[in-house]
Amino acid sequence: MKKLSYLFAIVAAVFAVSCSSAPATPGDAALHIYELMADGQYEAVANEFYFGDKSAEDIEKGKDLIVSLLTEKGAPQMEAKGGIAATEVIEEIIAEDGQSAKVTLKITYGNGEVDDNNKLEFVKDPEGEWKVPFKK
Repeated sequence: MKKLSYLFAIVAAVFAVSCSSAPATPGDAALHIYELMADGQYEAVANEFYFGDKSAEDIEKGKDLIVSLLTEKGAPQMEAKGGIAATEVIEEIIAEDGQSAKVTLKITYGNGEVDDNNKLEFVKDPEGEWKVPFKK
């Protein structure tokens, strides 16, 4: 039953992602990123980063680095914990200027382990979309 619930959540997430535009809030963006990670869509996760004024070559290298880290380190860790079963936004703080934000998430893994202090930072890119700033 647990696997069926997990499968349904993944299908619902993929459907929601494919039928929607950019996430409206930083919290929505954070949930979107974790849905992509749960589905193993690491290249799509890399597209959720903002690279600022970096060259096209540096952006490509940055995305390759993100995909590599998620594939080599993130995926095995998530797999060892039974995958991501649920994500929940605990706190979303948007800066007064509306251009940056901090989001705290609660991640529940398939093995029951809970991480309720998972923090992500976001900035608005020039198109007004919430992205994780790439810091190397």
